[in-house]
Amino acid sequence: MGTAVDGVSAELPPRRPMGPHHEAIAYCSPGQLVARIASQVGAAVVAGDVVTAVLADDAGEELRAALGSEAGSVDFQDPREVHRVPGFTTAVRWARTSKRIVAPDRRGLIVGQQLTDLPGCDDTYWRRLCIGLDVALAGLPLTVLCPYLDEAPHQDRARQTHRLLDAAGQEPNAAYRSPEEAVLDYPQPPPPDLGTPVSELHFRAPDLGGLRHLVAGIAAAGGLGPDRVADAVLAVNELASNSVEHGPGSGRLRLWTGDGLVAEVADAGRMSQPFPGMVLPPPAGARGRGLWLASELSDVLQVWTGDGTVIRLSWRV
Repeated sequence: MGTAVDGVSAELPPRRPMGPHHEAIAYCSPGQLVARIASQVGAAVVAGDVVTAVLADDAGEELRAALGSEAGSVDFQDPREVHRVPGFTTAVRWARTSKRIVAPDRRGLIVGQQLTDLPGCDDTYWRRLCIGLDVALAGLPLTVLCPYLDEAPHQDRARQTHRLLDAAGQEPNAAYRSPEEAVLDYPQPPPPDLGTPVSELHFRAPDLGGLRHLVAGIAAAGGLGPDRVADAVLAVNELASNSVEHGPGSGRLRLWTGDGLVAEVADAGRMSQPFPGMVLPPPAGARGRGLWLASELSDVLQVWTGDGTVIRLSWRV
């Protein structure tokens, strides 16, 4: 059964997945990449799904040509902009595509080509992105296709981070490693040195009111608008309250401005969550909701834990 997208036959999948679908797609050239994804993209457009394509310029041009006028229904995004944030952040942002789905029978489709020439996007970045996707997509009506260059070491990365490899008619990939196992081998790099902060505050419970006031003033001075200032105040307050109520009872806040605002909350506690802030905890859970809320309210959330825990939130102007 098929349909046509401007004269290009688009074969509809025999079954639309009910939940998340995360698949690696091998390719050797931009033309082959487009040949492997065009029918699925076209079918998603026809079905009224939310479709996003994050492709290199050449592959993007070929996909537009294959889709014709239907290309206007695809959100083509610049990979240089999409992948300028940490891999876990990209995973969370793609998971939020589900918020744009307007009907229960619709899905989201994201095609995210794994490119080798983007600044900061080394093998660890792509591994952490795919590890994070398997966490962030849980329960969501989203399909993510990860086209990868059919060469070593990209083949090894695809096998280890995807349950499905060019999956039509094939068994699930036996080399796949669960996110909880894989992330141990690919921790994020240590926090970069941001220099002297604009302000620093050591806080305990009585200091939270002053902490909120400090964040509001510096966020506004850093160029954030009123709504973003409110987001920053709420997010930082959530993290500081966690340090006071669930952590060692005290912590340190540091703030930087420049291209926006960076807020860092650190304390002496150790966090055991392998994917903090990436998914909303179940309603019965008492822990983790503050981190999830802070992630939702900020542009980037990063967590490092060892002898203590450091959490950084960023907002761009």
